[in-house]
Amino acid sequence: MSARGALRNALVLALLAVASHATAASFGLAPLGVTIAAREQSGSVVVTNTGTDEVVIQVRPYTWTQNGQELRTDTRELVLNPPIFKLAAGEQQLVRVASRATPPQEVERAYRLVFGEVPASSQASGSGFRIRVAMDIPLYVEPLVLSSAQLGWRFERSADGARLVATNSGGRHFRLRDVRVHEGTQTIHTIPRIVVLAKSMLAIDLPDAAKNAQVLRLVGQDDADQPVSIDIPATRAL
Repeated sequence: MSARGALRNALVLALLAVASHATAASFGLAPLGVTIAAREQSGSVVVTNTGTDEVVIQVRPYTWTQNGQELRTDTRELVLNPPIFKLAAGEQQLVRVASRATPPQEVERAYRLVFGEVPASSQASGSGFRIRVAMDIPLYVEPLVLSSAQLGWRFERSADGARLVATNSGGRHFRLRDVRVHEGTQTIHTIPRIVVLAKSMLAIDLPDAAKNAQVLRLVGQDDADQPVSIDIPATRAL
């Protein structure tokens, strides 16, 4: 066997040895999104340890905003109880979330809750390693005066590429899931979900196949599981 072949085999064996010592926690969340009514100011999430090992979970809240791109920042506007906890295999924990802030008047507030595994100190001294698991879900605080989303779409093309721009002038978020972008009968892009927050704008980069398109069709499912189809003409030629 050549020296190069021996080295390749040694690397493969090393990777297999590492993989055999890797473990991962597993937990589930329900529901996968929380909406807090303005006059209630609290909600809850149930965390379930679906794995076989004990796990420690920490919850971190972030404000969620959009200005073309998505931004997340640390926040003290939400109170979590408990913010960190231990779960045995199969055990559940109810996490309550309350808002410290005054209820919004007309525009929904948006946050993200990130549930992450905290590695135990004993894991660091072991010969293997543990894959840390994290999940994050949206949390919305409804305004006192309820309203709906008001979406406007643009399909922009330039020499540098193409993108969709969604602007929501309404007081509630808009969500579309299982999104497919069509040019004629061809699907040129898929997006698991699009969320445009209240009074916000979101830009979505498209593949090069969209650069010469004249019209794009956006197809997906809304929050009521109803089909949505939107035709968006190009607003600027190459």
